[in-house]
Amino acid sequence: MKYFNKLTISSVFLTLLISIPALLILVNIFAPETENWQHLKDTVLLEYVFNSLYIMVGVAFLTTIIGFSTAYVTTMYSFTFSSFYHYALILPFAIPTYIVSYVYAGMFDMTGSITLFILKLLGKENVSEVFFMDIMSIEGAIIVMSLVLYPYVYLICKTYLISESSSIIDASRTMGLNSWQIFIKVIIPISRPAIVAGTILAVMEAVSDFGVVDYYGVSTFVTGIFRTWQGMGSIEDASKLASMLMLFIFILILLERFQRKNKRYRSSGKDFAPIAKVKLTGRKNILANILCFLPVFFGFILPFTQMSHWFILSYEDVIDEDFITLLMQTLSLGVGGSLLITILAFIFVYTVRIHKNKLSDNLTQTVKLGYTIPGAVVAVGVLSFFSIIDKAFDIFITGSILAILFGYCVRFLAISINNYESGFLKIPQSYDDACKTMNISDFARLRKVIFPLIKNSAMVSFIVVFIEIIKELPLTMILRPFNFDTLAVYSHELVGQAEVFESSVPAMFIVLLGAISVLLLARKMIKD
Repeated sequence: MKYFNKLTISSVFLTLLISIPALLILVNIFAPETENWQHLKDTVLLEYVFNSLYIMVGVAFLTTIIGFSTAYVTTMYSFTFSSFYHYALILPFAIPTYIVSYVYAGMFDMTGSITLFILKLLGKENVSEVFFMDIMSIEGAIIVMSLVLYPYVYLICKTYLISESSSIIDASRTMGLNSWQIFIKVIIPISRPAIVAGTILAVMEAVSDFGVVDYYGVSTFVTGIFRTWQGMGSIEDASKLASMLMLFIFILILLERFQRKNKRYRSSGKDFAPIAKVKLTGRKNILANILCFLPVFFGFILPFTQMSHWFILSYEDVIDEDFITLLMQTLSLGVGGSLLITILAFIFVYTVRIHKNKLSDNLTQTVKLGYTIPGAVVAVGVLSFFSIIDKAFDIFITGSILAILFGYCVRFLAISINNYESGFLKIPQSYDDACKTMNISDFARLRKVIFPLIKNSAMVSFIVVFIEIIKELPLTMILRPFNFDTLAVYSHELVGQAEVFESSVPAMFIVLLGAISVLLLARKMIKD
């Protein structure tokens, strides 16, 4: 019993510790105004708000259309290469948004390779002679983000539709509805919770993005946080901006939970039957392939192909001893952070399983809110918290590996907790009861019963968190020690120095590791 009391005490302590950065950020919204803040209000604050809202609306619209349409087609219909698209449509997850933005700028800006090719094809010499949309604009940022983030909507909607019963479709057909009417009047309404959930996840990622908007010169809350902190040297005003962004995110979460409340569209267990896919032929088969191919092509194949070309041209100039050191730093940070987060998440979820009380459950749900906070905001909160510790104990841990690991814990614990929760749901409580009846000790139960059954969830958790860590840009940029780079930071710095070709080398390592991750995710989804 003392062992479990220690678990609960540990959960309470960890929750308070992890919540401190967010609380420090929120407190700053009530801080008195400074001259710098008045300057921000008079000049750029309204632009930050408008651009952030514009990106939210644009990404919500595009990701919903791309994600839900592909999820519907691949779930309801069988067509040529449909099995391939089950995996391929998730691949854009493998490329971070900021890397895609660099690649697309290199291809589609005014002097981009594809832009110049099209001009030559048309016999034109200048973009002013033809219709040209500047990719390095807020609209370009929205398109780039949507091509990478639509899998949020695709995965959630596909999982939802797979778990739906064919009895609803059969009943609709019995009532005389054709395929289009079933889609409009039945499929969309019952899928609304999944659509909104996936769209809000994509929007939260978009509004907290730094790499794309910074490179494309779009002023948003996140770029404002960096400029205020680094340009004006005011962490207080940066925290005030961060607190406003946090409120944006929390409003989105509340809206999602409100629309989901009391809305359950699910067939009863006894009526459940898997949806029988309709085989498409002829023109419909071609249209289905085009619909699924376009997001894969523009979201993964095209940027990956261009990146591979740049990689071949520049890898000899980039890969040296310093790059190997940087790669090892990235891997060690990823492995260490993932291992720490996987262990901490297990403590939270196992405490909930053992105690089955509201306190343990509420602690876990509180910790999960960290994933809803943008990386730049988490970093500012960690800086504020560690600055207090530095002054109180006369030490310096703000610019250390410890600060980065702590920031990763705040940001990514939710991912690991979600994996464990789904894993523990598959372990019947009767196993625990049987262990008690057989007088098996708590440690023996954990080692011989629980761990063998939960190890797959732990492995998936480790891999997914590892990929998130090596892709993370703003949090790492702010909290890293002096002269300590990761693949993501190095790629961003090379782009800032106009060395776009060279930036593809660290980016390629990130993408390959990300591709392995999403393929494992797709395989796990099929098994589940």
